Amino acid sequence: MRLVRFEPFGLSREMDRFFADFGPRTMRSDWAPRVDVLDSDNALTVRVEAPGVDPDDLDITVEGDSLVISGARHFEADTEEAGYRRKEIFEGEFTRTILLPEGVEVDEITAAAKDGIVTLTIPKSPEVLPRKVKVEVES
Repeated sequence: MRLVRFEPFGLSREMDRFFADFGPRTMRSDWAPRVDVLDSDNALTVRVEAPGVDPDDLDITVEGDSLVISGARHFEADTEEAGYRRKEIFEGEFTRTILLPEGVEVDEITAAAKDGIVTLTIPKSPEVLPRKVKVEVES
């Protein structure tokens, strides 16, 4: 009789490895900044939590109906010499893709960075803005 080692989480690890291989390798990363997407009457606002990311290292593009935000966060190289006791802050390249709704003016996107938050404002086209319709009473 042959003994087989029991691994209670073996299947879970295999599933994680299986799904990690999907998608282009350039799109994978160890971390991705969190985002908020706010939809108001006249604009779509995207806030990206990116502390430690130099705004010059951000690349914001529109590809079809997707807003692609990519960049990188790196720390000083001298920390490698000291050796880590604990490392929880992610660094490296990232990519976030947000599907844009119809009726936004992608040519008029503005971006501003303050206190580690990058705010993108995407105005809506006049055709999709809410309008009031006056009801006339016939006599």
